[in-house]
Amino acid sequence: MTASDVQVWLTRHPRMILAVAAVAAVAAYAPSMRGPFLFDDLSEIVDNPAIRTLLPLWRPMFEGGELPHRPIPYLSFAANHAFGRALAAVVGTAPLDPLPFHLVNVAIHLLNGWLLYHVVSMLLARRRPDRIGSLSPATLAAIAAALWLVHPLQSQAVSYVYQRIELLAACSALATAAAFLKATASPRPLPWVAAAVLACGLGMACKEWVVVVPIVILLLDRAFLAASFREVIAQRGGWHLALFATWPILFAVVAIERHRYPEAGFSPWQSLVYAANQPVVILWYLSRLVIPVGLSIDHGAVLRQDVLGGDAWLLLLACAALALVGWAAVALPRRPAAAFSILAFLLLLAPTSSLLPVQDVCVEHRMYLAAAIPITAAVALVASHTQMLLPVAATAAVVLATLTAARNTVYRSPLAAWHDAVVKSGGSSRSLSRYGTELSKLDRHQESIAACTAAVERNPVNPVPYAALAAALLNADEPARAADACRAGLDTARDGQAGFRDPVIDRLGMYLGLALDRLGDPRGEPLLRTAVERLPDSLAAKEHLARAVMRTDPEAAAVLWSQIAAAAPDDPYVVFNLGSVVARFDPAAALEILGRAIALDPNNPDAHNNLGNAFLILGRHADAMNAYRRCLELAPGHPQAAANLERLGAGSR
Repeated sequence: MTASDVQVWLTRHPRMILAVAAVAAVAAYAPSMRGPFLFDDLSEIVDNPAIRTLLPLWRPMFEGGELPHRPIPYLSFAANHAFGRALAAVVGTAPLDPLPFHLVNVAIHLLNGWLLYHVVSMLLARRRPDRIGSLSPATLAAIAAALWLVHPLQSQAVSYVYQRIELLAACSALATAAAFLKATASPRPLPWVAAAVLACGLGMACKEWVVVVPIVILLLDRAFLAASFREVIAQRGGWHLALFATWPILFAVVAIERHRYPEAGFSPWQSLVYAANQPVVILWYLSRLVIPVGLSIDHGAVLRQDVLGGDAWLLLLACAALALVGWAAVALPRRPAAAFSILAFLLLLAPTSSLLPVQDVCVEHRMYLAAAIPITAAVALVASHTQMLLPVAATAAVVLATLTAARNTVYRSPLAAWHDAVVKSGGSSRSLSRYGTELSKLDRHQESIAACTAAVERNPVNPVPYAALAAALLNADEPARAADACRAGLDTARDGQAGFRDPVIDRLGMYLGLALDRLGDPRGEPLLRTAVERLPDSLAAKEHLARAVMRTDPEAAAVLWSQIAAAAPDDPYVVFNLGSVVARFDPAAALEILGRAIALDPNNPDAHNNLGNAFLILGRHADAMNAYRRCLELAPGHPQAAANLERLGAGSR
């Protein structure tokens, strides 16, 4: 079979292109499949007790975590967690194994590629029902979807678990468009219209930028299906009205979660400044579609405050962007496809670029769905000027998939991801503090402290790096320096810094309480109690308080450990600590708890030793001796078990 025959065959079977691309995408994302949770995964998935249950549904959808909840994605996290627990019971994997979460993200990405193929093929068939160049609309759509699936710019949205929010929002937008287009071609359109409205409504509960989807569908109708807006309203006005009627869902979600939005204090002027910064960022996004280098989980881009007054070329760029929008609006009747592409692309980016700005100036996952528009436009443009699109696209797809696989190796380790970010961001405060946190987890204390100190120096008015530095110092057993870092961070927060969530300040209070408690300062315990009140879902806050009160009030400590165990019932460390503290005042009850801890982790020598202590208090000397012997098998020379066993042996003689 010649190359020409292959091209003809693929043209006749465009879905094979999509199938090959799906296989290539799975292979490209394989390096990140075993990657751990990182960044916002930690507060929103790992440390979020609300997603550890599916019922009642409102709990995982609206409670727990620190960031604004997007109900549908958070419900999917809870479903993922439930599946992980069930899988752990069958095959013995970790209850919170990241692999199933990554698999779901990749599956949604593939579904989005399939939806994109259908949307583009239907649009091209309406616009050019015959061929573009030598290729059919379906073939062009398959090529565009294939390139979109394997492009490395998509890796942040797919490989960073928390960005399932972006994946599901895109899925809802694509499903809305596909169902709407199906409705326009169906003799029985109402079921498809209902599907479009349902998809749009679900999208409103996924992410805020979906607010523009009804507008994009209206423009799509005008550009590809109708000769004028009057015709759109006359023929399908009710359909569009139903799509716009999904807006209250988003407004309700934002209202419920408004206290969680760190950007709630943005003034209209700040939003305008933020929007003026975005044209250069959008140019950066587009350049990375062509040459996908320098990708990073954190670019450390700084908001330019002088863009509207001092930096002439940035102001000129902002004016050019406005002029482009104006041209597209005027040219929609004459150049509908080009005008729609420009308007839809900018609309998809608009909510986080101006209307609802966030602290990050440049974030790759924002381009997840928007990237489909320039990719499709480029494919159509090349097809109309050359007969070599298939070999060119195949070569590009191989290169892009290879780069995506290489990029995904960074997600194998949080340390690697944040070191990569430190290098590519030029050492931004956030990347340095996150890198320092990962170093601290590996007990590389001096490197960790140095990185977090540098983060504070880079951004001394932000309390977040102070919290990272305090945690690193506590892990390095330097409570006095940790207390100083906490006080400095709290002073910074009191100076009126806007845009930082209360949990950051609450963590500083918790770390200060922990540092003072370790120093023997009685002011530590009240601060830890306050932290538990302020952070009711924080298992770490409860653990720190439990350890602080264990000596003076073991029953209160047991209550705290019970609360932690209720949230993490299969965690052997938690169950062991609960059993150990209960043994201090109720050794009979401790037997069952410690037995469960041993069942979860049979190789914990301290669990066997503490079980022996409980048996000893209850006078069950033979059982105690067996427990101590097992402890010594696991940890020869264990001082407590050896001493107790010797004492029991002497008593039996």
